[in-house]
Order: sequence, then C-alpha cells, then structure tokens
Amino acid sequence: MLKTYFISIGVFILSGCTAQPKSVILNPTYSAQAVSHFNTHINARVSDHRTTNFVIKVLNQEPAVYLPDASLPIKIERIFFDALRSNGATLDTTENKKVALQINTFYSKITESITQHESNATADFQIFASHNERTFEKRYTGTSQLKGPLKHEQAKVEGQLNNLTQKIITRIVSDQELINFLQGQ
Repeated sequence: MLKTYFISIGVFILSGCTAQPKSVILNPTYSAQAVSHFNTHINARVSDHRTTNFVIKVLNQEPAVYLPDASLPIKIERIFFDALRSNGATLDTTENKKVALQINTFYSKITESITQHESNATADFQIFASHNERTFEKRYTGTSQLKGPLKHEQAKVEGQLNNLTQKIITRIVSDQELINFLQGQ
C-alpha cells in the first residue's frame, strides 16, 4: 500500500515536470511592395529541409522548451508567393520556369539568466531555379539578436523571427541575379 502511494506521488510530480511546449505563432508578411519587376510566369514551391523541427528553443532550462511549428513551410510559402506576386510574377503550376525555396535552417535559441535574456535567430534559405537547360542556385542567410531584461517574451521572439523572414524574402525577390535569370537574360 505504501509502495503504491509513493509511486503515485512520483508519477504525479514527474507529470508536472513534463509540461507541453507552447505553440509558436508566426505570421510573416511581405510589406516591401514592389522592389523589382519579374514580369514573368513562374512555377514556385517551398520545401522544408531543416534537420531540427523546433523554431524556438530555450537553453539552460530544465527541461528545455522546444517549440515545433509544422506549419512553417506553409507560412514561408505564403510570404514568398506574396513577394513574387507583388513584384510582377504570375504563379503558374504548369510553367516550366521553376523556382524552389528550400528552408535549411530557421530557429531562435534563447539563453536566460536571472537578470536578462538573449535570443539569437538564424535563417538559411536556398533558391533553386531552372528554365530550359539553365539552372540558378543561391543561398540567403540572416541572423538577428534580441536582448532584454529578465525572462524572454515569446511574442517578441516570434516578432524577431517574422522580421528576419521578411528581410530574407525581400533580399531574394530584389536579387538582380535571380531576376535576370528568370527573365532569360
């Protein structure tokens, strides 16, 4: 009887230690308007090649908090497609002029102490384009650092990731090499 009581208490205590991770709410939007002029039809897609599935990870915390976001490729696809359309591209799944955005890395790692926190966000996207016999490949990376007092606020870290996404997508659609390739120059 006493053994069962201690086992029940142990299970109850351990179940409190395994709190479910919070979900990440990302909503990057393309707001740069037209920074270039594609003026062409494109078959575009986004693929997720990340080796880790978390978007936010809090280090030095027991247990560490991993916040996976399975919808990340959909959200990146939405902003990428919006940016292409805003810059004169017509998206057409039957077009043989193809552009693929590959997500290699996308996360923020947070370190916290009693008095402060630091969030270091990293993104690594790669573009693969092809048309007829020609191919184009280029990597676009970015980092962002956010520091503040006490513990982190998840909404601020999500904002940091949204801003980083916007900056990289804007760099992609304003890259003159990519524009020239897609226009056949």
